[in-house]
Amino acid sequence: MRGLIPTETQMVCGAAFSAVGSAGANFLGWNQLVEALMAAMVIDYITGVLAAYKYKRKHPKSKAGPNSRRGALGIVRKVSILCIVAFAHFLDHAMGTATIHTVIVWFYIGNEGLSIIENAAKAGAPIPRRLRDTLEQLAYEKEERAQKAAGMKGAGNDGKG
Repeated sequence: MRGLIPTETQMVCGAAFSAVGSAGANFLGWNQLVEALMAAMVIDYITGVLAAYKYKRKHPKSKAGPNSRRGALGIVRKVSILCIVAFAHFLDHAMGTATIHTVIVWFYIGNEGLSIIENAAKAGAPIPRRLRDTLEQLAYEKEERAQKAAGMKGAGNDGKG
């Protein structure tokens, strides 16, 4: 019978997980879509780490590869996404709908899905040629936008106050 009584550590951990779970359900509007988004986020993070290790093995002299700063920024990004999902949940709750939350969650599921496929390709997983071509095009367009944005930042700054 004594084995059924939880230890102090078990009670504290149980209370903490219960509080986090309740907060997640309340703030995120927990449903199967949010559950799918959370799974996609975890899978994206794992595939990103695998792709970084694969890159580091292929290019041992490169400074790129797994690093804790990049990993921490990835987690910050994912927490930011969850904040947006929580905001969408409260907007829907205030309006008595489920539209905004659903659209936002589907958008981020799609975004995470693309990232998972990109990471899997970088890690060496076989990706259909058509999908690989599309991902390369998206990466090219993303890089072009980044270069234009960097050029715009420097264009208006000529040193004259």
